[in-house]
Formats: sequence, C-alpha cells, structure tokens
Amino acid sequence: MTTDTMNDQHLFESEFTRLVDLGGPLAGLRREAYDRFIELGWPTMRGEAYRYTDCRPIAEADLQLASPDVEVAMDELRSHLLEGVPTHRLVFVNGVYNDTLSDIGTVPGGVTVTRLASAIEDQEDLVTRHLGTTIDWKSDAFDALNTAFVEDGLFMHVPAGVHLEHPVHVLHVTRPGAKPIVSHPRALIVVEDGGRATCVETCCGLGDEPCLVNPVTEIVAGHDVHVDHYRIVREGAGTWHIGGLGLIQGNGTNVNSCCMALDGALIRNGMTATLDGTDGMANLRGLALVDGTRHVDNFLRVNHMKPDCNSREYFKHILSDKGSTSFTGRIYVEQDAQKTDAVQTNMNLLLSEQARVRTRPQLEIFADDVKCTHGATIGRLDEQAAFYLHARGIGREAARSLLTFAFANEVIEDIELLPLRRKMETLILERLPHGDLLQSMDSVD
Repeated sequence: MTTDTMNDQHLFESEFTRLVDLGGPLAGLRREAYDRFIELGWPTMRGEAYRYTDCRPIAEADLQLASPDVEVAMDELRSHLLEGVPTHRLVFVNGVYNDTLSDIGTVPGGVTVTRLASAIEDQEDLVTRHLGTTIDWKSDAFDALNTAFVEDGLFMHVPAGVHLEHPVHVLHVTRPGAKPIVSHPRALIVVEDGGRATCVETCCGLGDEPCLVNPVTEIVAGHDVHVDHYRIVREGAGTWHIGGLGLIQGNGTNVNSCCMALDGALIRNGMTATLDGTDGMANLRGLALVDGTRHVDNFLRVNHMKPDCNSREYFKHILSDKGSTSFTGRIYVEQDAQKTDAVQTNMNLLLSEQARVRTRPQLEIFADDVKCTHGATIGRLDEQAAFYLHARGIGREAARSLLTFAFANEVIEDIELLPLRRKMETLILERLPHGDLLQSMDSVD
C-alpha cells in the first residue's frame, strides 16, 4: 500500500468521525470496518480477487462523500420506474433518502419496508443481529468501506408466513458534482420462515462525471422462503460501480438474484451465497452489455454448507468495441454437504476483434457424493444462422441483432416479474441496430 493510497483513505476520516460521534448500536461495527479498510487498502491487481479489475483510478481520485443537498425531479426518473405493477418505492439520491420521490404506500400487517436509518433506531436488535453477517467485509476493502459508512438504505422485514404481494423498488440515484463523490447505499432484507418477497434495485446515474457508487445488499432468508432479487445497473459514463451482494438461506429456501449491468465505466458485481440449510436452491444470474472501453467484473462464491442443496450460476456477457469482462465463480462444498448439485455457466459473445474476456470457473469440493459442473464459452455470432435469417428477408444487421437478443434473452426470460422482464427486453433492443423492428416482431413478444 503506497503513501498516496493511505492519504486517499484518510480523506474519509473526518466524515467517519462524524458517524462514530453519533454513537448508537453500530458504532463498534463501523469502527472495526473502518480500521479493516485502512489495513487492507484499495484493492490492486496483485490480489487474486481483483486480478482483472484495475482500481487505480478510484484510489487516485480525490473522493468526497456526496452532499445531501442535491435536487432531482421525478421526470428524471420516469424511465427507471416499473410500469404496470404497484410497488413500494424508496428513492435515495447520492445515498440520502428522498421522501418526495419515494412512495412506500401501505404494506401488509407486520411487514416493515422503511429506511435503514429508521430501522437502526426502531428495530435495533433485528438490525444488529443480521447486518454484516452475509458478506466477508474483513476480506474485501469495498465491503469494509461500505460497512464503515453504513447509515441509510433499505430495510425490509417480512415476518413468518407472510407473502409480500407487491415488489419493493429501490432507486439509488447518483448525481455527480464538480469533484468525484462516493456513496455507500446499504440494503438489509430479512425474510422469516415461510415468507415470500421481491426486491428490485435500480442504480441509475444522472451525470457522466467521475464518481464511486459502492452498494451492498444483504439477504437473510429463513426456512421455506422464496426471495427474488434484481439489480439493474444504469450508471453514468464516468461512474465506478462496485456492488456487493451477500445472502444466507435456510432449509427448503429458494433465492433468485440477477444482476443486469448495462451502463457505467467500471462495474463489479460481487455475490456470495451461503446455503446453510438442506433442500435449498440458490439461483444467481447475470447479464452484461459491454461497449466502448468499459469493464465488467462478476466475482461469485457459492458456499454449500449442508446436504441436498442445489445452486445455479448462469452469467452472459455481450462485448463490442474494446469492452472487457472478467468472470470468477467458485463453488465451495463443505465436507458434510453430500448430495450437492451445483452448475456454473459463463457464456461470452464477442461482437468485435478488440473485445477481451477472462473467465475463471473454480470448484473446491470436500464431499464425495456430489454433482458439480462448470463451463465457459467464448465465441462469435453464428454466421450460418445469420445468413439463414437474411435469406428469409431479414436484413443483415437486423439478423445479427436478433441473434444477439436471443443470446441475452436466455437470462432475462427467467425474470418472474413481468414488467421488469419487458423493461429489460426494451432496454436491450434499444441498443441494437433495428431494435425497433425486432421489438414489433412476434418472436420477441
């Protein structure tokens, strides 16, 4: 760790002192996490976890905590809202809750959908029991930094046996300023035994100046729970988005999480799933569209700790121009986790000669009665298929776009929330040549 890097880190010290001076139940956790961040330093490419992701621009930026005095109009968010379904909406602008833009509405009895800042005061025991338990913030500098500055975000609690009918939609809105800013959104989702819930996170940028968005989401799911979680990344052209997800689940629980990375200078999606009960399923998916000189990094770990559990990791990248991606996926199987069934797949579609892909599927197995597989592919469009479509009256560019959309659609077609699935279809088609024509075709509908 260089002297310059240390100086950059200590720029946060005055803001951190303000948080610690507030006291409260998280003061000890914040202090421990901040000390760990200083000890770890900014990640470098010499470390295994960030081997293919260059964080030097972040470390060299004169980052400052975002100012709370930022105005955003609802019209600026229209394109990011979910249409056709009621939602419990929370909006955070540069990490600060905006009551005017939010509309939580009425939630079922016993369910809590609120600001994390409010939950820290009103449900202290529940927050302190779970916050920081699903992620390894002692090993990852960005998770440690988020934990050190945890102050606000989503808190969602679904009691036992309750099905939350409407999805919770959280919008993390970033409006950069003249100087590089940083925000640390946090979400804590706790679903008790027999509960069901859906959460959509949209990270959207309203400017192209350099900034760091460092969100962390934790999902704690009990027994016989079903949780659907989605994160859509549509940041500004100069945004470094370093996102983390941690989840832990009990017996007979099904958790689905999907990250769709569309915009941002650098996007890193770290996901850690721990199956700590029998007969569970963890389904992690991702889709990235990478153009220009952007880089997307998906870094996953699935921990099978108990017998008779399944996991699926399915990630697709579409690259054009000089875009680059990296994928690291590790399946870990504990000695007692017999009858584990785990499948990991990473597929990459190259649309240019300059695009670059690095993929590292990994298995770490200590049980002897398991079925674990992994696979990775890197290839181009099937020119024979494109010619077949062209010969039937579809233009060459439209044919290539149709094949590209079909490649992406294998991820988004599994989105259970129909309005979100339709929105993702539209967003992808808008980026493809003749996408408007394809959107009107019966095959897309």
